[in-house]
Amino acid sequence: MTYVASPSYDRNDASRASNLRQCLETARRHLDETSHNSETEKIETLVASAIEAGWEEDEVREALSASDEQGNKVPEHRPPVPTIGVVPSSSF
Repeated sequence: MTYVASPSYDRNDASRASNLRQCLETARRHLDETSHNSETEKIETLVASAIEAGWEEDEVREALSASDEQGNKVPEHRPPVPTIGVVPSSSF
């Protein structure tokens, strides 16, 4: 499980949604740096951690789906492709 900060605002406060997005973004960056799980497993880990921290499941899933639609998700780390001995075709 990864750490997600607890809510700083009441459920009816307009600032709660941006607070949740900030908490999820921070937790997501940490998860992407430390976990090799699939995208689905990472999302479920974030949801479970956020619920444990005091967030409501519906608001967490809504925030995560809005983040995916806007493309704010941090891309998964891809290992570098070896290039030893590879010569660009323009150099022939």
